[in-house]
Amino acid sequence: MATAGQLKPKIDVLKKKIATKGSGIEPGLRRTLKKRLRRMQRARRTAAATEARLAKRAAKRAAAEAKPEAASGGAP
Repeated sequence: MATAGQLKPKIDVLKKKIATKGSGIEPGLRRTLKKRLRRMQRARRTAAATEARLAKRAAKRAAAEAKPEAASGGAP
């Protein structure tokens, strides 16, 4: 699965392509490009949410592992 950072440049390129060609694109191709753009944007949002969730879990796990060590280190 792609990361949010990998998808951002692709989205920017596709947005620029749609903007520069404008209304000169035939309707079928315009629909296809816009559909691809929406899918990429959705994939980026999903990837960003997944990465944030994983980072939160990792931080929580690291904090949980640090607590027992601190508690056992103080007791003789």
